[in-house]
Amino acid sequence: MVDKNQFSYLIKCNIEKYEHHVTIVSSMVEPRYAYTIGLKNIVNYELVFAGGIYYLKEDIFLIFNAFYNEIKKGKDLINETLTIDNLGNFSLSEIDASWSNIMLIGAFDYFKTRQIKSFQILPDKNHYTLDIPDMKKEFTISTEPIWQWITRTWNYSVPQNSIVITNLKTLLGESITEIMRWENDEWEMFAGAGPNVKKNEMRVISLGTIIGIDKTILPAMDLKIGKGLWRDSIQSSWNNWE
Repeated sequence: MVDKNQFSYLIKCNIEKYEHHVTIVSSMVEPRYAYTIGLKNIVNYELVFAGGIYYLKEDIFLIFNAFYNEIKKGKDLINETLTIDNLGNFSLSEIDASWSNIMLIGAFDYFKTRQIKSFQILPDKNHYTLDIPDMKKEFTISTEPIWQWITRTWNYSVPQNSIVITNLKTLLGESITEIMRWENDEWEMFAGAGPNVKKNEMRVISLGTIIGIDKTILPAMDLKIGKGLWRDSIQSSWNNWE
């Protein structure tokens, strides 16, 4: 793990060389998020990409880089849509300070101020996964249960670092219909038939994220390893795999 001094030095070097630094925060519980440090020197705001697990880590860097390149050209992106090849269309939405105060700690430390305007990068509806929060509104656990663990202590009997292998259909809003527990801290949960899920449609997310998406999966935590559940829809009861 990089200590605080090394992290500060890395940020400084990247800003000197590239005018900005991108920090990706991957937690055991809440969804992944990423933010810039340094754009404030150019346009007086920073950018945040929260959730959006449709996109892989390398895609996140491409998205930030595309915004940076347009900013350097002098374009005002706040009221515009940016199209990025193979990744979709993106827009910006101003972020409420309650989110910035939780997420932008690295930027606050670097600039030695908590008064930093920030904008959320939003993908188009075809790529808009359920882990993307509405950051223009004040953060509360009741309105953003998927993000509850960013301030709340884990309170379930299974390990905090438990993971779920799921598919994009689940993350785009379809109901989970199949569950298997493979390890003490690992499950598969799919919308539709698991064997039909292609590898490029699979994503690994935290159990905490899935709980925020669909609390009807809570019986999965009581499964023995190697056992599973299935149902026809979210309105149906769970059945044991025989």
